[in-house]
Amino acid sequence: MRTIITTTGTSLLSNAARELKKRQNEVTDEELRFVWKQVGAEAASAETNSLLKIAHCDDEIVLLYTTTPEGEKCAKEIQRYLQNQNWSKVRSRKLPLEQNEAQFERHGLRELVNILIDEINEAERQHREVIINATGGFKAEIAYTTMVGMIFQVPVKYIYQYFQQPITFPALPVSWNIDLLLEYESFFAWLDEEPRKQSEVEQRLKVISEPERDRVWQLLLPPDLEEYVFLSPAGEILWKRVHQQRQIGELLAQPNASSVSPADKISSSLDEVKHHYPKGTLAFAQKLAELEPVEEIIAGHFENTTMRRVKKVDDDGSIRVLWADNNKAVNITIRTTARGQAQTLRFCDLYIRPQLNS
Repeated sequence: MRTIITTTGTSLLSNAARELKKRQNEVTDEELRFVWKQVGAEAASAETNSLLKIAHCDDEIVLLYTTTPEGEKCAKEIQRYLQNQNWSKVRSRKLPLEQNEAQFERHGLRELVNILIDEINEAERQHREVIINATGGFKAEIAYTTMVGMIFQVPVKYIYQYFQQPITFPALPVSWNIDLLLEYESFFAWLDEEPRKQSEVEQRLKVISEPERDRVWQLLLPPDLEEYVFLSPAGEILWKRVHQQRQIGELLAQPNASSVSPADKISSSLDEVKHHYPKGTLAFAQKLAELEPVEEIIAGHFENTTMRRVKKVDDDGSIRVLWADNNKAVNITIRTTARGQAQTLRFCDLYIRPQLNS
């Protein structure tokens, strides 16, 4: 079973207007239906042209259309046409993408991202294969739709107007970097709770170094006219990816137990007093060594901070954290038997973070 999420534009209306030699606002519903018979489904609209090459009549088709009379008119007519052709699982969903440049990036694109992710998650809960058909819609919509597909590992298909067959942007076999959101998770969770003023955000970010602060700002939008700051559409995608990985992790089994004894898991360098590690470093490592899936604990370089935190969660089961006292911090890499981002993140949340925060 498959779900084909399709962005829907107004090509049907513009093609009909050109065929009938009329203005778009003069084309009636009856004339739109006439165009199907006159030029055929492939020529009538970008959406039907792509769907006839990508999908089957028993697939679930989700038509995402913009909040404009023209967008809704085209989506409803495409849905009607497909259902009349015995495509029984077609539905449409409105996108709050208005032709208002002041609200487009701040609200419209973020809602597009949220709706796409919601549809992907729902289809995957029903064990459906998901494909994004990004042929229809306008360029910014296609760009962010493709970004969602890449980060959520869903293939994106597109048919250029002069091509006969779709090209595919395949799901990349890599995990996108969500480390910044994990490292400063308390900040992103706080920002996501409710609208925050620029002054509040700046005050909250003062505790981290300037280079790190700049990295965080790259995932935020500039303040709006009321001085509120929101996640950018790209930041929204990555933040939702964190949540999705946690949901997947809840369904997975615990990582296997390591065959390495607790005493052998700790790197010999951690036993050496001469490195002057932050207070409690060895005791922290010993607690970690008692966790069955932990295989190795390795000390790394020092950092000039007093914030303990998770810094990195890798597909291969490695977790990098900062252990700190009131003066400095040391990077510690924890190799585990976990595999995949979801299982590693789950193990980190259940067992590493509590030790880090104790």
